[in-house]
Amino acid sequence: MRFANALAALLLLALTAAAPRTADAPARVGYAWPLKTCIVSGEPLGEGMVVKVLEDAKDPAVHGREVRFCCEKCVATFDANRDKHLREADKAIEALELPLYPPIHCVVMPDEALPDPKGPDAKEAHHVVVGNQLVRTCCAQCVRKVRRNPAAALAKVEKALVAAQSDAYPLKVCPISGRELPANASQTLLAGRLVRFCCDGCKATAERDPAPVLAKLEAAQKRG
Repeated sequence: MRFANALAALLLLALTAAAPRTADAPARVGYAWPLKTCIVSGEPLGEGMVVKVLEDAKDPAVHGREVRFCCEKCVATFDANRDKHLREADKAIEALELPLYPPIHCVVMPDEALPDPKGPDAKEAHHVVVGNQLVRTCCAQCVRKVRRNPAAALAKVEKALVAAQSDAYPLKVCPISGRELPANASQTLLAGRLVRFCCDGCKATAERDPAPVLAKLEAAQKRG
């Protein structure tokens, strides 16, 4: 009996140690990590990648943001200098998502026009990344407002991105299952791109590993 109890205790300890590091993390705000590389090392994300949802009740722009690492060592390095690594990540995400950004006005001051996101003066707008999504505004004050209330800004940008990309969406089948897309297809944004799925399960699969899905979408767009 004592042996059985000891064995049960050891099994419980092992299961606790193996629990995902995100078990107590806040719900993700915004979108899955859009980059193919680790936020710290720059190495490609592989099977051993670590997904972390940031927790910071004092900073709504950080709280709930997902980041990905190639290994646990990089998580520790990130935690020691979070702001530096997030600034570097924001630059990479801005470069990735700016060409896809819709030609809309400031999300805070809707009467204020912004430079064409594809034009030579695109970066004259004030940019901020929240929830792994680029948001463009007319001024630094609007950036501060977006950081205080990221959800409202993300909703406006998502609506504009979906509207801009819907008519020319190139896939007729789900990029995960291969099934024909239903009229009420599940959808999300990955790296600023609209992607549609046959069900929420396939969407979750794509968010765990966006790269293959984005590759299929980009190939279909080139064929079109």
